[in-house]
Amino acid sequence: MTASSRPDANQNNSPRGKSLENDLKQLLYDKRFFDIKLRCSDEVVINACKAILSNRCNVFNNLIFDECGKINNDIKFYEINSTAMNILLEFLYTSKVEKERLTVENVVEVYYAAIYFELDVFQERIIEFIKQSLEERDEDLGKKLLSQFVEKFSTDADNEMAQVLVDWVAKIKLVPIDDSLSLFGLKYLLCKTFRVRKPFATTEFSIWEYAMNKVKRIVIKTNSTMQNYPFNMDYEPNVIQEIKDHLKPLLPYLDLCRMESNEIADYVEPLDIFPTQKLLDTYRRMSQQSQSQSQGSRNLEANELACIRGIPIFRWMLQSDDTSINISKDGFKLEVNQLQNSVKFRTGDIIFKGSGLYEWDIVIKKLSKIIYIGICSIDEDVNKNEIDYHGYCGWVLGSDGYVYHKKDWKWYDARFKESDIVTVHLDMTKKSCSFSVNGIRRPNVSEWTNISSEVRPVVSIRQSGKLHVQPHI
Repeated sequence: MTASSRPDANQNNSPRGKSLENDLKQLLYDKRFFDIKLRCSDEVVINACKAILSNRCNVFNNLIFDECGKINNDIKFYEINSTAMNILLEFLYTSKVEKERLTVENVVEVYYAAIYFELDVFQERIIEFIKQSLEERDEDLGKKLLSQFVEKFSTDADNEMAQVLVDWVAKIKLVPIDDSLSLFGLKYLLCKTFRVRKPFATTEFSIWEYAMNKVKRIVIKTNSTMQNYPFNMDYEPNVIQEIKDHLKPLLPYLDLCRMESNEIADYVEPLDIFPTQKLLDTYRRMSQQSQSQSQGSRNLEANELACIRGIPIFRWMLQSDDTSINISKDGFKLEVNQLQNSVKFRTGDIIFKGSGLYEWDIVIKKLSKIIYIGICSIDEDVNKNEIDYHGYCGWVLGSDGYVYHKKDWKWYDARFKESDIVTVHLDMTKKSCSFSVNGIRRPNVSEWTNISSEVRPVVSIRQSGKLHVQPHI
């Protein structure tokens, strides 16, 4: 072990025999048992005990004792640094790691070492640490760790840490701001979620906008007005070419069919970066979908032209001036203050438009009076509706089993109560909507023939009500 990682004198002088863990830990620092040198990637040399390493780890055993019977007392590791090695040795000696040793700064390096040495139990503990850290810290941590992971493991790696980080970042709406997700991290995210049924929070066009913003920050190295004008390309030819070169690795993992035709024409095609044939194929598929829709049929998969990949997930939108509604840190849980008696509206941070089938679940954690769940136009003024007599807006299902829109309502035979799960089934191709309660689906509401071309999820809820949105899997 290195000098900086040695315990204090009191720990070294503690009586032997009281704790096997403590006694074994002392061997980490007792020079009398050092008989092997571990040379780490950062040029730090760590001394250890061959007997413990070879008995606790098959990989170490094979490195120390080769097939010819030769004993290796000096081993070089080109990809494992001393921080990761020290933590790994502590686990090998004691089966534990002190809580403060494993941090978000070193966890990727430590996980790499745990995989290299095939320590499955240690890997599981690291994954639990990552999950807990993601829950406790801000959402940028997931982007930072995913970027570090790709840098350490490469874009071809696929393991449990990758799955945890991809699933976590996929549920974060990507907006064009400066964050910790590297371009390689973004490519890895898009690759692992491309045509895969995973919960995802960002529309395809917003991904393109996010990528443009990120690349321009890298190339131009400025934050001024970047967020407001991510598609401005008024630069020198060499700068434009550099922007294109950075974008090209992302292109295979972007699905143009999930964008609107006007978005492609205005913000994608002018850059002259996608192959002409791919653009033509996209327009052709959109034309086929439009013709099928006008003929009352559907030739393409319901989700093939949806504006968002995978399974849509969203968070409740915050309003800084409204303290009557509590929204959880992850944005998925919503609860109305017990002292708030008036109807409160809240919308999701996603817009559904164009074509495609979209489904999401609302879990009724606590029901107080009637709750309405459904969709509303993006132009709906929910603040105005808070004083509206009806107490709902848009196209909604009430917990009383009726469906409502403006002044119209009808019996839908779909009451719901606490602990029930309400699923919204929105078909933007047909502009229709239906609901399920605990998996029992009711028909489309035939009277709803005027659903807007752009809508977002909405709920209206009263005093003490509590809801939780989750992906419909």
